[in-house]
Amino acid sequence: MKMNLRGKLGVALATLGLLSTFAVSPAGASATLTGDLTFASADGAASLNPAMGGSSFDEPFFNSAIPVFMSEAAKVSGSNAPSAISLYSPTGSTAGKKGVVAGTYAVGASDVPMGTVVNGTNLDSSILTGTSPATTLTNYVQVPVVLGGVGMMYNLPSLNARFKKDPVVLNSTVLAGIYDGAITKWNDPAICHLNPKIVKLTKNKKGRIIRRTCEMPNLSVVPVYRADGSGTSFIFMNYLNATQGANFKTSAGAEVYPSTTFNSGEVPSDGLGGQKNAGVAADVEQTAGAIGYVEYSYILLQHTLPAALIVNAAGKDVPVNPTTVAADANSFSATPPAETSGGVVSNYSIVNGTGAGDYPIAGYSWAIVREDWNGLGTVGGVTASLNSEKLVAKFLDWCSQPGAQGGQTVAQQQGYVPLPAYVSALAEHQISLMTYNGVSLGLS
Repeated sequence: MKMNLRGKLGVALATLGLLSTFAVSPAGASATLTGDLTFASADGAASLNPAMGGSSFDEPFFNSAIPVFMSEAAKVSGSNAPSAISLYSPTGSTAGKKGVVAGTYAVGASDVPMGTVVNGTNLDSSILTGTSPATTLTNYVQVPVVLGGVGMMYNLPSLNARFKKDPVVLNSTVLAGIYDGAITKWNDPAICHLNPKIVKLTKNKKGRIIRRTCEMPNLSVVPVYRADGSGTSFIFMNYLNATQGANFKTSAGAEVYPSTTFNSGEVPSDGLGGQKNAGVAADVEQTAGAIGYVEYSYILLQHTLPAALIVNAAGKDVPVNPTTVAADANSFSATPPAETSGGVVSNYSIVNGTGAGDYPIAGYSWAIVREDWNGLGTVGGVTASLNSEKLVAKFLDWCSQPGAQGGQTVAQQQGYVPLPAYVSALAEHQISLMTYNGVSLGLS
């Protein structure tokens, strides 16, 4: 694969974010939810086991949150609390959307809100056909659940001993070159230029430095990408598009827009395709010279490999961590995400914040659920009753809550960033829209 990525940078997507005058403010929520964990015997929660799955970006959070949720609920409600919820299935963002529409998931998660339109094209047109309630976007609510960064994990064994304290520095131009095959060696001049600390110093007899030689290894770069439909791919491609713009083209000359399919199907000829975030992390760990984009939690879980510093919009070399991701999200606080009257989520993109401390490859992930379960038969393997819908709504409500007993504490423990207060308010608003047979679930 070869793409033209040269020329001036910074052309923005005209339609990405979908600003709308019909956005619903979180202030209009019918209730301020509190993460209530009270379950009565009549709720039947102890025997309910709704299936959830989708984005692997979310797996470390959900699979830590589910047992904590059940434990905390048991402290409040004893044997009436839910106790049978299975772990989340990390099948990928596209599979999460398809699963919730098909009814195989009670909750489907994606790092790209369902119904997102890019360059006039609905990314979910094959899922949201609009011919039935199940495939109509307005019949779903989308709830922000986590905020995280996408790190560029790399495997360069020769640097570990001598330059362990100097992580590799990369920028969007280099990343684009790596993922289109223009940059094939780690000692490429463009990478050496960004890494003046990774050098060999040659001195004369008087001890004066007479030569600096780049010590980046003469090793082939192996770009690892997501082979499945992936919201993490979307965030990474969104970042490249925001920084490379209309100069980011396919080999046929067409402009590449962010999609859940990596690079709209054009893959690096010298690359590796990994399944889910865990697969990309494993491929990088097992391949000298590899680099791959993964949610930050997977870098924490690997423990053995570093992530590159990324040159941000302010020209600063910034690591991926909760502090820098939070700073990036804060750069977009004046235009918070919201859901329009048509069910589309606006202002969800937070890549390439302009602050000096912003890590530029970051995003929210979204839990997607049917708004009203009346008459659905089964949802995620459970009977679509008032009780089962209330259980799912209470779980998502708890997930969005801050504080010692809230789900965002679990998120923080797993390397995510607690949702900003205005995004938690959006989550509460979205959950409060859920009804059964048109009647509010009565959550508190």
